[in-house]
Amino acid sequence: MTPVRLDSVVAFLSELDRRGVRYAHWKSNEHLEDALRGETDLDLLVDPGDRDLFESVVREFGFARMTLPRAKTFPGRDGFLGFDPTSGSLAQLDVHYRLVLGEQLVKNHHLPIEEWLLEDTRVLHGVRVPDAARETIVFYLRVSFKSTLRQRLYAALGRAEFPPANIRREARWLASSVQPQDLSSAMEGLDLPVSEEEVLDFHRRIVTDALDWRFVGRAKRSLMRRLRRYQRRPTVVAWMLKGALRVRSSRPGRRLGLGIPPKRLTTRAPFIAVVGADGSGKSRLTTDLAKWLRWKLSVRHLYLGQPKSGFVFKLLNKPGSLLRNMEEAKRGSADGLERLAAVTDALKWVYLANKRKRLVAEGLRAADRGEVVIAERFPLPEFWAMPVPMDGPRLGGSGSPLEPWEARQYAAIPRPDLILVLAADLATLRERKDDLPIDDHRSKADAVLAIEPGPGVHVIDATQPYPEVLLEAKRRIWEEIVATR
Repeated sequence: MTPVRLDSVVAFLSELDRRGVRYAHWKSNEHLEDALRGETDLDLLVDPGDRDLFESVVREFGFARMTLPRAKTFPGRDGFLGFDPTSGSLAQLDVHYRLVLGEQLVKNHHLPIEEWLLEDTRVLHGVRVPDAARETIVFYLRVSFKSTLRQRLYAALGRAEFPPANIRREARWLASSVQPQDLSSAMEGLDLPVSEEEVLDFHRRIVTDALDWRFVGRAKRSLMRRLRRYQRRPTVVAWMLKGALRVRSSRPGRRLGLGIPPKRLTTRAPFIAVVGADGSGKSRLTTDLAKWLRWKLSVRHLYLGQPKSGFVFKLLNKPGSLLRNMEEAKRGSADGLERLAAVTDALKWVYLANKRKRLVAEGLRAADRGEVVIAERFPLPEFWAMPVPMDGPRLGGSGSPLEPWEARQYAAIPRPDLILVLAADLATLRERKDDLPIDDHRSKADAVLAIEPGPGVHVIDATQPYPEVLLEAKRRIWEEIVATR
């Protein structure tokens, strides 16, 4: 199926025009339709004088403000994340009130040409964009700044094409709609030490497919010298920062935990739990929800069931596992093992209770920092009256001296902000998963079906086709995110 434009994004941009907000999608308009489909960011330059009006429209359309990583933050830049309820796609606004350009990783030049770029715009695919000649001039600056010594060296050695394919594609797209006289007219109002001749030469080289690494390297060195007055930091400081960010962005740097962190919400993020009986689709849904949000946000995915790995839990489980696997006739002669299993099983359940409490506490701290938390399974009190509690205390009524300790751990676990309940009848669950005793399966299904929707609880019919389940979960999660703005 061919991706379509996000209705909410189209409506938002139309409202900006209707309200008279001065803005332009200022770069990479060659693939503007990708942004309208939510496949890449929308890069908007907004008149600082219209900032309050712009942000009021942002709030009306349910966008959430994001905290950008410190390494990618500079004055006059903001980030917002939106949601399209029809498709379930996310949309990011990368908003600029000041035009800041520069090399990869370090944007070190503020060029005061915002008014020049916004005063002559056109409409492309229903979006306001700069005049093609002015966009071409800015593109020349961007290409020169962003080219790296490594790129040019590889090109000189014949090991890589230059410029890269995406740059060549955008250059040809711009050149096809611009004539030299258009560039000359646009240059008249540009208050920067950039000559008409070099811009015309850049355009000519694109048209004749002669844009090579030598030209771009010379242009970069010359522009860096002429535009030094517009630097945000001294050159040496910018070089040091760039080196540090390269180390942090490298594979060893990421493995050491030095990588640049993802974006987060500026307000507290929701803690979401997905619960349901075996076969309801908890694992698949939590995995897909985490993947969906990780495209733009920091997400913590927790598993609160019995550990599938880990030395301590497996060690404590071993005696009881051996006893349960013994033939009935041999169990009577295993009194020592039975006593040991009773002790290790009690310790196992206390250990698991403490582990769940700790994981939830870590998740709550992450949510306070703006990370969305998605938990697969959760120790809800609604499940504790079952013959075998689902993800809850297991020592109740056992007479174990550790029973009160386990109960205290669970009592200290707060409820999530949002509980997504995957409800399905037993017949549907057995079709999907039939590897557990039917009485246990029935008990779990009945406990889940008994949960009523209410504040912080949303029940989803898990017998629906999976895409509908996923979309409903996304919509409810986004409502929770917006509610915390």
